[in-house]
Amino acid sequence: MPKLLMISSHFIDHGGGLERVADDLARRLAEDGRFSVTLAAHGPPPDRPGYRTLALRASGLAERLSGLPFLFPHPADLHALAKAVRTADVVVLHDNLYLTNLLAQWVAARRGKPTILIKHSGWVHSPSVFMRVAQSIANFLVVGPSLRSATRSVAVTGAKRDSLSHLASGRDIKVIENGIDTSQFTLQDVKRDIDILFVGRFVDKKGVGLVERLAPLMPECRFVCAGFGPAVPNQAKQSNIEAVERPDTGEIARLYARARVVIVPAHSEGTPLVVPESLACGTPVIASRQAAHPRLPLAAVLPIDLDWPDAIVFQWKAAVTNVLQEESDPIALREAVIAHFSLAATARQYAALIEEVLRPRA
Repeated sequence: MPKLLMISSHFIDHGGGLERVADDLARRLAEDGRFSVTLAAHGPPPDRPGYRTLALRASGLAERLSGLPFLFPHPADLHALAKAVRTADVVVLHDNLYLTNLLAQWVAARRGKPTILIKHSGWVHSPSVFMRVAQSIANFLVVGPSLRSATRSVAVTGAKRDSLSHLASGRDIKVIENGIDTSQFTLQDVKRDIDILFVGRFVDKKGVGLVERLAPLMPECRFVCAGFGPAVPNQAKQSNIEAVERPDTGEIARLYARARVVIVPAHSEGTPLVVPESLACGTPVIASRQAAHPRLPLAAVLPIDLDWPDAIVFQWKAAVTNVLQEESDPIALREAVIAHFSLAATARQYAALIEEVLRPRA
């Protein structure tokens, strides 16, 4: 049975979307039965995940200070990771800006091991000149060479592929959209006692600043923000904002089911998991143009500006008010997601890709 080594930034308990995708994919590929799956990641591994784990130690100081997921791994664990790469038949990398992933790709290249690079991140539009310059340098020194070195590259949205294609020097980047577990993100018989829900990292690019602009304008509404990061909404300043830090997957699903509307004001390349997960729970979604998906029935698609001028904020306020006053069809919202975001279908595409890169070695 081929040995599949998957490498992520963290295990699922860290609370990010990438970590949930890595866990879902590792679990589904292990259940498939064709591969012996190991997931290497930072932090404590989950209980009974359904796949083998390799826990890596690292300092997360940079992430706590900046909200950016930069980790500095323990040297002894880098040695263990390199050994795991040498014994693997295929290495799957969830993104390539982590030191562990870069080391794994380098070792795999030296040993002639096939690699599949999954790009979850694209170009991040930032008002900071420093951040834009840093991204350009990272693209030139890291992202481009990594895309060109990988046996196969995958982007999780078409928009991310388009933002990266110029770095790949003509190499094909396949699009495989992230599927979601619709058995977990489902309709629930609970009271919808949260008016407006935001789920995501508490950083500017996710649009969390919009919540602090909307809350004073809608004092009668209850806002809940679920996630983690340095820009935690100020609950002391605004009494109708509640922050839920690092909820687990089950808690996130319950929050979706309790919400009357989910807002996704993200300045990202492509549709984040929050959008299909919310709809699978029967909850209407208002999204930015960047986060919208053409095949999903969104309540509204709106412009964003991370400085949040009044004109933009009032557009979002009007859209939220309209959704709160209307009756939605939870079953129709859920069915639209099931048709296009099947986790099983996503896993099948990756299984086929893994078998494809294994074929020359057979």
